[in-house]
Amino acid sequence: MDQRQAALEGWLRFNDEDISFNRDGRLSPRQRSKLLWSAAWRLVIGTAVAVVAALACAVTVNTAIAELFGLVVLVIGLQLSWTGFAYLIDATSNAVAFVTAQLQTRVVHGRGTTFFANVGPIHKTLTRKAFLGITPAVGVTYHLYYAPGCRSLLALEAASATEPLPAHPFGPDSAHAWDRLRWSWILLTAGAFAALVGAHQVAAAHPAHPVKVAGVVQNYIEETTTGRSGSHTTRSIYLAGDDNVYRLDARGDYSPPAPDYYQLIGKLVDLWVDDGTTDVIALNDGDTTYAGDWYLHPEHEHTFLLTNAWLTIGIAAVLIGLGLWLMLRDRRWAEAMPDRPATYVPPTVHPVKALWSGVLVVAGIAAFIGLGIASIK
Repeated sequence: MDQRQAALEGWLRFNDEDISFNRDGRLSPRQRSKLLWSAAWRLVIGTAVAVVAALACAVTVNTAIAELFGLVVLVIGLQLSWTGFAYLIDATSNAVAFVTAQLQTRVVHGRGTTFFANVGPIHKTLTRKAFLGITPAVGVTYHLYYAPGCRSLLALEAASATEPLPAHPFGPDSAHAWDRLRWSWILLTAGAFAALVGAHQVAAAHPAHPVKVAGVVQNYIEETTTGRSGSHTTRSIYLAGDDNVYRLDARGDYSPPAPDYYQLIGKLVDLWVDDGTTDVIALNDGDTTYAGDWYLHPEHEHTFLLTNAWLTIGIAAVLIGLGLWLMLRDRRWAEAMPDRPATYVPPTVHPVKALWSGVLVVAGIAAFIGLGIASIK
């Protein structure tokens, strides 16, 4: 084995047995196990992230900025889930694709230095050690074997003019793999979900409705957290015999300004919370009523909720627009290449039997998300 091949095997972590299987258009047992493990952790983490983000967007979030953050997290969860699905399908169908091209490297300088290796349309980031190790192989033509849907690189071997291409039928290239990650569909999914959330917010917008709660203040806790966006203070007041945690605004947000909250411990107080929440919009310490804006002007909450709802719908429109643009772009590329089908409606290339495990996983994910959203009251 020459030094170039040794460097490549160390980079992609394959061996002669892997090459032997890949030449026949099959995954080696070791490669298949790696794909299954990659599928498992992506599906578990991606599904959990997507469900939590969807529930947060639908239930707990009431500002457009927070909604946008939740949608970004939802997109990340969908991306992980879909990538895990592609790993699972590739492992189940035992498909291997290959491309023959010259090995090229490039270096991108930014805040740090990033190294890349390219073989035809396939790209992979490198460590500095791997980059230096494969430098002697640059410019040499190779057969690159990879899993078509998830694009996981499997093995490399030098190509020669006398070496025949493998006779075994190979899987599709990544452009034709139906299970490959497609950002257009992820953006369309997130956009459609955001549109539903925004429509629900429009329908649910309402003026503030104060509900009176009376009790003796048992404790008051003030917590300040600092992040990149600045500091945020949470003010929590506890009433004796009441399991709820009531949230207070800053003292200056009430009219007149509220007294030191710590001085309320042990006193009988009246709190007015917005119906359906534990947000205190007014309080009385026995002498004075300290009223917040939504207590004095209940219609302001209706305006606030409507504004954020329409901003959420605007975000949804942007996501859907980007998704449609990517879809149309892919279609234009397909029309420019008559022998290539549209990438967003690729042919089904795997045997039907090989799809059942993936279909069951996706059905489980969809059912889990559906049950979570259906449980929202």
